[in-house]
Amino acid sequence: MFKQKGNRIVSRLVMLTLLSILATALAACGSEEVSGDPSDEANDAISVAVVQDYAPFEFKVDDKLTGFDVELVEAVAEKAGLSVDWEIMKFDGIIPALQANQVDAAVSAIGIREDRLEVVDFSDPYFESGLSLVALEGNDFESEKDLDGKVIVAKQGTSGLKLANELAEKYDVEVTTLQDDATMYMELENGNADIVINDYPSVAYKLKQDGEDSELEIVGDMYPSEDYGIAISKDSDGLLEKMNDGLQELRDSGEFDEIYNRYFSE
Repeated sequence: MFKQKGNRIVSRLVMLTLLSILATALAACGSEEVSGDPSDEANDAISVAVVQDYAPFEFKVDDKLTGFDVELVEAVAEKAGLSVDWEIMKFDGIIPALQANQVDAAVSAIGIREDRLEVVDFSDPYFESGLSLVALEGNDFESEKDLDGKVIVAKQGTSGLKLANELAEKYDVEVTTLQDDATMYMELENGNADIVINDYPSVAYKLKQDGEDSELEIVGDMYPSEDYGIAISKDSDGLLEKMNDGLQELRDSGEFDEIYNRYFSE
């Protein structure tokens, strides 16, 4: 009887030992899964807001996003050890999205302005721009004073709209606000507007792409505008420094010039 009792005790000890080993193994597996959840790739990804219809800075070819801004930010991010998740949106939604921390950064030919600096950060400037007035060929525009009685079209949330409103204070003009370049030029071609105000690089690119078929021309002198920068959420800790360092590396290596020359020429 004592022997049977001893056997039962041994059996229980063996069972407890096996259960302990199994529990330890399961705990180890569980700890590996927990530590692996926030992967390095997720930690290294940044969300970047962009428009999709502002050539040559950002546009789509065969449904693939490309353009000067797109190539530049991807190259800067690579230098900084980051990957980019693009978030396509309307231009006037970009700054609010940064303020609400819906995205980490943004790039879409965004001018570095004092009012924007109050709510978001900007990288070092990467592009010097200007604003141009565009009209149909054969127009009667010779100087700024000829704006009297005209309809000016500009894009919502842009420096072009700011200039249009300033001109409206000086002359008898009507300002129409639209959301994208294609619609602005369509208003001009359909006779619903007399002047489009837009960034010179974008205007020059459109005229070059349209070639001899273009019905548009730049009128008057170019107006100075803000330099472009990569906009960054003020809550994106350390991202500003990483982007500036990556941008400087591109300049030092000559890669910046290579990207620039693919889209612009003198």
